[in-house]
Amino acid sequence: MGNAVTPRRVVLNLARVAPQRSLSIRHLLAVGGLFGLNANAMRVAVTRLTAEGLLESDERGSYRLGPAAAAIHEHVEEWRRGEARVRPWKGEWLAVTVPAATARAVRRVSLEALARLGLREGMPGVWVRPDNLRLSLDATNERLRALGLEDDAELFRARDFSRRLAARFAADLWPLRGLQRSYESAQRNLQRSLEQLADMPRETALVQSYLLGGEAIRVLATDPLLPEQIMPTEARARLSETMLHYDAVGHALWKGFASGSALAVIQGGRRAG
Repeated sequence: MGNAVTPRRVVLNLARVAPQRSLSIRHLLAVGGLFGLNANAMRVAVTRLTAEGLLESDERGSYRLGPAAAAIHEHVEEWRRGEARVRPWKGEWLAVTVPAATARAVRRVSLEALARLGLREGMPGVWVRPDNLRLSLDATNERLRALGLEDDAELFRARDFSRRLAARFAADLWPLRGLQRSYESAQRNLQRSLEQLADMPRETALVQSYLLGGEAIRVLATDPLLPEQIMPTEARARLSETMLHYDAVGHALWKGFASGSALAVIQGGRRAG
């Protein structure tokens, strides 16, 4: 799977699925325990994420998503809109030019922002994607800036690429077969899990729903949202629908885990074992 289970990732993911609610350190440590993560490592992750502004703490020592993570969280959560994120493609492209000389750290964040919206380097210094996003040009620019696109980069629409160059963009810039396989694999995993979760031990169900749901969300949230003219979109749409159902099932499981009684049962079972 694309997401390794690390203390940092577990803490951030928990904060992202509960952005309006503070999470106690007790709860964070209990969830870490489900994945065999050391309590000290979890505490170190919380401390570092707070120092980076990705988490913030209230007066009770509980934690919620911090301001530095807000833009990424908002973008990731767009997966819930499925195919409503795109519109029919008329053959135009979105293009971004970046200046030649930029500090390495600034450029790294900038390229991450471009990648999050599916832009790839089509020519030296020019990143492109089909102009099929539902976002307006201004809204796309605002999203890219919020995600970290550098100040001197320029976003614009382009339509006069040669047929040969546009065909190369479509064929070579995105891993089309890999994307299709990722949709199909995530779909199979979710469907199989939905058939099994009710009969699993609670801890196993919690871990599986976290891992498989997280992987499907990663696939959907990082997808370049290519139009039908470049690759079939049916599998992506089907995965979005299945993940919405799986997400509801997973939330019900984790809501039960968040209660004190569920924590006590699991922690008690660990001590007894």
